[in-house]
Amino acid sequence: MHGRLFWKILLGLWLTFFVISQLLWVGFSFYGGRNEPPEVRLGRHTMSLQMALATQALRQGGMAELGRTLADWPKSERGYINVSIIGDNEDVAGIGAEPPPEMGMLGEPPGRPGPGFGPGPIPGPGGMPERPDAASLQVVEGPDGQRYRVSFNTARWRQDLMPENGPAPMPFFLHLPPPMIWIGALGGLLFSGMLAWNLARPLGRLRASFERVAQGDLSVRLYPSMRRRHDEIGDVARDFDAMVGRLSVLVGAREQLLHDVSHELRSPLARLQLAIGLARQNPDNVENALQRIEREAERMDKMIGEVLTLSRAENNAVNTEEYFDLLGLVNAVVNDARYEAQVPGVDIALNISDYDDYTVKGSAELMRHALDNIIRNALRFSSRGQQVLVTLSRDEKEWCVGVADRGPGVEESKLSSIFDPFMRIDSPQSGKGYGLGLAIARKAVVAHGGRIEAENREQGGLQIRICIPRWQ
Repeated sequence: MHGRLFWKILLGLWLTFFVISQLLWVGFSFYGGRNEPPEVRLGRHTMSLQMALATQALRQGGMAELGRTLADWPKSERGYINVSIIGDNEDVAGIGAEPPPEMGMLGEPPGRPGPGFGPGPIPGPGGMPERPDAASLQVVEGPDGQRYRVSFNTARWRQDLMPENGPAPMPFFLHLPPPMIWIGALGGLLFSGMLAWNLARPLGRLRASFERVAQGDLSVRLYPSMRRRHDEIGDVARDFDAMVGRLSVLVGAREQLLHDVSHELRSPLARLQLAIGLARQNPDNVENALQRIEREAERMDKMIGEVLTLSRAENNAVNTEEYFDLLGLVNAVVNDARYEAQVPGVDIALNISDYDDYTVKGSAELMRHALDNIIRNALRFSSRGQQVLVTLSRDEKEWCVGVADRGPGVEESKLSSIFDPFMRIDSPQSGKGYGLGLAIARKAVVAHGGRIEAENREQGGLQIRICIPRWQ
C-alpha cells in the first residue's frame, strides 16, 4: 500500500507542476507580447542618451568636441558611436542607410564598427531592436558647416552583452530550464515520500486493527496512539474506537443474554425432569405429573417468546414506511389491561391530552409490546384498591406516555438497571415474571428513536415515562 500511495501522490504532484508551469508560460508569453520588455526600454534609453550627447558635441565643436566628450566615457562604451564625414556630393536623404565600413568609429580602427540599427518593434538579442530608425542614425552639421553621419553600433552593444565565446544559451524542455525540472523532480520525490509515509503508517495501523477485530479481539484501540493527529485520520481512529466499543457492548450483552436464558431454562427443565422421574416411580400419579409438565412447558414457551421479542426489538426491526395511531394503540392496550385488572382489583385510569393527530412512524407491534409490558409490570406491583394512571401528552416534538403505580417503588441505586434483561426487583410480586418485560420496552422505544425513563413518585410508587418523536 505504501508503494501504490507513493506513486499516486508523485504522479499527481508532477502533473500539477507541469500544468502550472505551462499555464505560467502561456500567461507570460501573452503578457510579454503586449508589453515592452524592460531590456528593450533600457537599450532605447542608453542609445538615446549617448546619441544625444554625441550629436550635441558635434554641433557645438565638431570632431574635437566629440573627442573630448567620448574621453569622459568608459572605454568599453566609446565604440558604440560611429561617425563618418559626409562629402559635398553625397546624398543624405536616406537616413536609414548603412554607413560605409571604411568610416570607422571615433578612436577605433576601420572595419570594427557594424551597422547602426534603431529601436523598431522587433527586439533582437540583448534587448535592442533589429530595424533601422532615425534615432540610431542621424546627420549632424558642425559649427564649420561640415556634415557628419552619426550612428549607434547596436551590433557591438549586443556583442558586449553576449560575447561569442561566452556560455551557450541554456536548452529548454517544454519551456522549462533543466535546473527547474531537476528541482521539481527531486522535490516531488521528497515531498511524495514524506506524505505517503505520513498517510501509510496510520492506515497500516488501522488495517492491522481491523484484522484483530475480525479475529475476535475487541480490546484494540487506536485513538490513544493517534491523539496528537488533529486531522481526519485522528477522527477515523476515534470513530473506530467508538465502533469497537459498541461491538464489545453488543457482544457482551449477547453473551450475558445467552447465559441468563440458559440459567432461566435450567429451573423449568429440572422440574420437568423431576416430574418425569416421579411419574415413572409412581404410575398412579401420572396425571399430576403431566399437568406439571404442561405448566413448565407453557412457562418455557412464554419465556422463549419474550426472548425472541427482545431480540427483534434489539435488532431495530422497525419499518420506517409504517405509521400507526398512538391514541388507538394506547386505548387498546389499556382496555386489555382493564379486563385483566378485574381479578386483582386494580383500577386503571387513562388521561389523554386533546390533540387531533397522534400519528407515529414505526412498528405498532413493537410499541404494543412495550406499552403492554410496562402496564402489566405496574399491575404486578399494585395491590387491591390501588390505581394505575396512564397518561398520553405532547411535549414539543415528542409524544410521551406515562404509566404510574402506587406500589413499593424501586431502590434509587437500581433505577438505572431495571431495563436490563432478566433484572428482577426483590419483592413478593417479582416472582411472576422473567425480568424481560422492561428490557423489551426499552429496546422497542430506542428502535423508534425515543427514550424511556423511570423514577420513584413522591407519594409512593414507580412512574415509567416513554417519549417517541412525532411524525411531521
